[in-house]
Order: sequence, then structure tokens, then C-alpha cells
Amino acid sequence: MNILGNIFNYLQNSIKNGLGVERDLYQLIQDRDISRAKQIFQDRDIEVQEAIKEYDPNEHEVMNRRDKPRKGKEPYRVQKLPRSWQRYINEIALFFLLAKPIVWKSLNEIEVKEENGIKSQVADEAFEAFKDFLKETRFNTTMRQAKRKAGAETESAKVYHLYRDESNKPKVKVLVISASDGYTLRPLFDQYRNMIAFGYGYFLKEGNTTVEHFDILTTGMIYRCKKSGIGWEVDVVVNPTGKINVIYYQQPKEWDGAEQRIARDEEVDSKAGDTNNYFADPIAKVTADILESMPKGEDTGKLVKMVGKESVFEYVEPPTSSEMKDGEKKVLRESIHQDTFTPDFSFEAMIGRGDLSGDAIKRAMILGYIKRDNRLETYDELVDREKNLIIAIMMNVTHIQLRDKLSKLKLEHDFAEPFDEDKYTEWSAIGKAFTDGIISLETAVKLMGVANPVEEIEKIKAEKQSALEEYVYPIGGEA
Repeated sequence: MNILGNIFNYLQNSIKNGLGVERDLYQLIQDRDISRAKQIFQDRDIEVQEAIKEYDPNEHEVMNRRDKPRKGKEPYRVQKLPRSWQRYINEIALFFLLAKPIVWKSLNEIEVKEENGIKSQVADEAFEAFKDFLKETRFNTTMRQAKRKAGAETESAKVYHLYRDESNKPKVKVLVISASDGYTLRPLFDQYRNMIAFGYGYFLKEGNTTVEHFDILTTGMIYRCKKSGIGWEVDVVVNPTGKINVIYYQQPKEWDGAEQRIARDEEVDSKAGDTNNYFADPIAKVTADILESMPKGEDTGKLVKMVGKESVFEYVEPPTSSEMKDGEKKVLRESIHQDTFTPDFSFEAMIGRGDLSGDAIKRAMILGYIKRDNRLETYDELVDREKNLIIAIMMNVTHIQLRDKLSKLKLEHDFAEPFDEDKYTEWSAIGKAFTDGIISLETAVKLMGVANPVEEIEKIKAEKQSALEEYVYPIGGEA
């Protein structure tokens, strides 16, 4: 068989494999064999539980330090001092990606109307409805929640739950789910990483019993499965959107690669705490003759009588090798920051940087921006997918009356800068570009981020015309 024939057979078999998994899933659902159906989905529970354990300071290895036994006394209680490095690193990563809301922009051509010689911009009804939908479903808040969970647990999901309220009006509720919230996440992909289905399990209290549930979302149907005494009950609902109503986030834990350094940092702190406790009360080295002449506990005297030249009374100094410990602590801190691409936001570091401009901040925080760009490779695509899902929900469920306009809506998004940009410098650059004839007035106004550029342009033109007329024909002058 020739090379082209081999390639064709390979592709054909790959497609069959993907379709075969989907076919097996539907057959198992039809047979109500949900326990076996769950085994088809991706299972990352081991990685997720490991990340959750590392994220909780109370579960760190340093908490397992054993107390030191003492003969005839209670064991000496050692210090167990975990740190929240994981939480700190995760929050910094979240800050760099989503400190500011995602910015949306319509790419549709601006429609202009003219009344009494005055031009004005026609409101983009579909775009305005889209922005209202984001606000009503708390898009920016759920994005931050989902990113925080994914960074801490390696996965999370946003489920778009469609329902009708008491007045039979279609509604949407967005729910962020993760393992730490009691859910099991089960995505199912084909060989090209296209999502075929998504399942998530949870438990609900029903009367005096706790019942296991497992919902399966597909492009055509939603299967709500509930475990009963003899098997599974399956409630089938038609999915009106034509898309899987979930956004699944998967990423490495934000502190990936620094686990051993973090554990060592906690161990050093804990052992230093043991040393401090041991030498907290004064320890004296004395000879036997001095010990006999020492004041008793009830005595108030502070005098110690030295019997002879061989008499000794001196305090035992604690270990003074702090330079070595401080050096190790410094190396540990620096390596944890560098290995996780996390800038140092400590008070000392921020004071040392002083008052920096926007570009200088970016250079100082280059580690955070490197990690931000890395995460954008995942989250930029997911936000675009969520945009398509939202438009599908609006077209088929919540805003059917705007279906035609929504179908033509073209949008782009941008992850805003985490730090406040120097707007004055930016505006000055735009103004200079316009003055130098590099860009047009229309482009300059749009770049300035004006809400209604058409009306603003008309105002500028009218003011210029008025100023010109006053210059040519001064008030009170003759034409």
C-alpha cells in the first residue's frame, strides 16, 4: 500500500476511535450503566488531591514532625511551622492574569444615523445585550474564581445551568465547580483534544440519605443521573444551545517545581523555632561548689559566691550560626520565586523599587509577565470558547428576539494590564501622532477609548468649525 493510502487509513481509524468512544458512552447511558460510563471519562483525581493537600498548610509534611522523647518527662513538643507559599504564588499569578476585568470590543461596523444635520452612533443592540449578560452572570467574578481554583487544584469548571424561573422566563446560572467544593470533574476528549462530553459528580442530601448524582453534558442532550438502590435513574433534557454548556480549565499547579524548596523552607523555620524555645529560658553552666551556694527559689538575693579560682558560673549562649541560616533562607526565597516565575512583592522589595513608570514596572516584574504569557496560551482560547457559548445561549435561550443580530456579532477580547498604565503618556502619544498626520482624527478618537467615537468626532469638528468662523468673522465684525 502506498504512503497516501497509509495516511488515509490512519486518519480514518482515528476518526472511528473518537466516534467509537462517543458511541460507547451513549450506549452505556441508554443502558443506564452510569458506573461503567464514568470510567470512559478522564480521571485526574490523584493529581488534584495531591495539589489540594499541598495547598492546605495543615497538610504539609512539616506537620508530621515527631515530638522528641525525654526520659521521665513529657515529650518535648517540636515546632511545626508551615507556610502558605502555595496560596501566595497562586494569588500573584491570578493578579497578573485577571487583576482587571477582561476588555471586550465589537468588530462590527459602526452604524451612524443623521438627524438635523447631526451624526450620531446607533447603539449596537447585540453587543449591549452581550455586555449585560456578562454583568448578570458575574462573568469577571466567576473567571477569577475558576482561575484561582485551577491554579490551586490543577482543574476547575464553569457550568452554565439553564432553567426557567417562577414566571417561566429563561434564566442562566453560572456555577464554578472543583474538587475542593465536593465535585468530581470528568471531561471526555477525542484524539484532537475536542471535548466530546463533560460529566461532573456530586452528592445531595435527600431526606435522611445522601444521594450520588452524576450529570453528563453533550452538545445535543443533558443527562441528569441519580444513583438509586438498584441502579441509576437517568433524566434526559434536550440541550438547546448545541454546545457543551461548560468551560473546563486545566493547568499545572502554580507552584509546580518548587515543592522541595518550600518543604525545606518550612523545615528550617521549624528547627529555628525549636532552638529559640530551647534557649528561651537562661541556661547556666556552674561547678558543684557554686551549685550548693546558689540562692534557693524563695530567696530574693542575686549574689553568687565564688569559692575558688576553679569555680565556674556562666550562661550558655545559644548557637550563633545565624549567618548560615539566613543565607539558606535567602537562597530558598529567591529560588522559590524564580522557579515559579513569581515576582517578590515583599515590603522590602517594593520599597527598593521606588516609584516606577509603567514600562519600568514591566521590566521589574518580568517574571510575572513571563508566567502571564504562558497562562494566556490556555486561558485566551478558553475565553474565546466561552464567548461562543454565551452567544449560543443568548441566541437559543435568553435573547431569541436578537438571534439575527447576535449571529452577526463579531467580538474580540483582551486581558487587561495588571498595573495601571500611564494614561497621560499614552494620550500624549496619540495626540502627537494625530498632530503629525500619522493617524486620522477618527483613529485617534477610537484609540483614546471614547465610549461614543462618532458623537465625539462630530463635536470636535463642530468646535473647530465654530472657532474657524470666529477667526474669519469676529463677533460684531462684518462678513
